[in-house]
Amino acid sequence: MLGSYKNKNTKFSRIPRVEETKNLISDPESAEELDTSLRIRASRWPVALLSIVALTMATLFGAWLGSRPFGNPDIFCTKRTAKHSPVLKDVDISYETVTFNGSLLKENVFRQDAGPEVDAAWTSLGVDSRSFLPIKRKVQVFPLLMSKCLKSTAEAIPANVEGLHHLHCLNLLRQSLYYNFDYYHKRGEGAFVNNDAILRFHVSHCLDILRQQLMCTVDIGVLGQVWWNKDEPTAYPDFNTEHRCRNFDVVRQWAEAHQAPDEVPLDYLKPPMDLDHVYAEIP
Repeated sequence: MLGSYKNKNTKFSRIPRVEETKNLISDPESAEELDTSLRIRASRWPVALLSIVALTMATLFGAWLGSRPFGNPDIFCTKRTAKHSPVLKDVDISYETVTFNGSLLKENVFRQDAGPEVDAAWTSLGVDSRSFLPIKRKVQVFPLLMSKCLKSTAEAIPANVEGLHHLHCLNLLRQSLYYNFDYYHKRGEGAFVNNDAILRFHVSHCLDILRQQLMCTVDIGVLGQVWWNKDEPTAYPDFNTEHRCRNFDVVRQWAEAHQAPDEVPLDYLKPPMDLDHVYAEIP
């Protein structure tokens, strides 16, 4: 039935003869245009391929960049401003905004006179933490290259988180204040087990360590002033300032979790065989 269908209005284009096609190709201008078109199309493939490769590499580089320390501003800032520490391998250091308590007359527990309550507050900061043991760490990253802990602490070396040592020093200065000194001197604990000459060296050591630390990390914040006393308005510095602080508690928790046990074996430390690494005096 379909074969008998006819439509007089339908017109078909004539198929060119082979000779006509040959004439088209043999025409110099037509051949040149065809060749140019083919070359343009062919030249686009390398560009497209390079674009794909570049896009892929950019994506991979972006992913890699995000995984690097400088991809995280907190980690980058910490590594840029601190020496190598095993803490950085285990602890995610972050920063938070903290308003300092700079009150002159309103004391907190850390400012109380000597006694069990204030001692407990300072102890909670980690001032009495024992040396930590960075087990399975490469000892080359520490100055204590030759000291080795033995037995249950094999391949570990004693070390201390400097920030906690700074707090220990600040606590000793607190204990040595004229209105606290007699209390701690009579108890004869901690630094006060030593005679007064050694205690004096200990206190002055701590004083100078804190001086150097404060100068090293000099705070560039600005103390503004406020008016107080409505009867006679007087200008006074506002010490309750905001600061960008590292998350202290995670560092303290890390140090406490890795500290040496309360009791250690007698051969806890093994002196080096090579005495060239032994100091002639206390550094």
